[in-house]
Amino acid sequence: MARIVAHLIVGARPEPFLDALLRSLAPAVEHLCVNDNSGLGDASPHAQTLARSAFARQGRLSVARTRFQDFSSARNACFELDDDADERTWVAFVDADEVHGEGFVKIAARLDRLPREIGYVDGYTWHFFQSFDWYASIERRMAFFRWTPQARWEGSVHERLIGVPGKRLALPYVYGHYGHVVPFEWEAQKERLYATLGFPGRSVDDAAARRADRAGDYQAIEETYRDVWTRMLRFRGRHPAAARDTIARIKDERAEHFRAIAEIIARRQTLPVRLCNLAHRANYAQRWRLRVLEGLRYGML
Repeated sequence: MARIVAHLIVGARPEPFLDALLRSLAPAVEHLCVNDNSGLGDASPHAQTLARSAFARQGRLSVARTRFQDFSSARNACFELDDDADERTWVAFVDADEVHGEGFVKIAARLDRLPREIGYVDGYTWHFFQSFDWYASIERRMAFFRWTPQARWEGSVHERLIGVPGKRLALPYVYGHYGHVVPFEWEAQKERLYATLGFPGRSVDDAAARRADRAGDYQAIEETYRDVWTRMLRFRGRHPAAARDTIARIKDERAEHFRAIAEIIARRQTLPVRLCNLAHRANYAQRWRLRVLEGLRYGML
């Protein structure tokens, strides 16, 4: 029988979906290995959430406390927390801004059916941006990989896993990524961090982010993300069950923000844009729905 562990890194920033993530993992994951690289020790903003999780209560949690250097170093620290790793072990690759759905448990329970030639199992994520009612894309995402003694991450950001041979199996399983449904100031901080690690991305002006978050002035920030608003697609699915309470709370707390975002999208999406987005929606759907054949072939559905 496969042994399922999860590797998770958290930093100094609050993670609104951490509790939801942990609850979504608990039924399927035998042990959770966390590297808290906030550098804050017991004062970490995640300490209480981790302590009250099922993993902590049932002795299924190991936590390292480090200082952030880069993303590969942070992830590699998780390998050191699992002394029981062996050839039966599969690692769930998770981030604190994701929440899994019910399909995660089913997939985890069937990993032992896979031949050794399969080294990775991928799913897909809805990438929500500044709204829980609109998403920017559906992207293929590694969900599990086989543990090997040589497995390691490399690269300071957008890190890459090495040392795990084998083919990739993609399944028709979609779950939620909520890392961009956050204050614009957090987005600006993230872009600065990536730039310091050698991967400059979108330039987000701090003053514009503050005006949007604190004064409801979205004029400049609307222009910053002008390419995103036009490709946003209305979400017609169901959020993972573990995420729904958190989503309801944030929707209530930031109701004015979400109304403003809906207005921006409506303003930016002209009729030709909306017609083009119908094709994008169909393309995203076929990406993951066609994976049903692979899932049936390996008895994973």
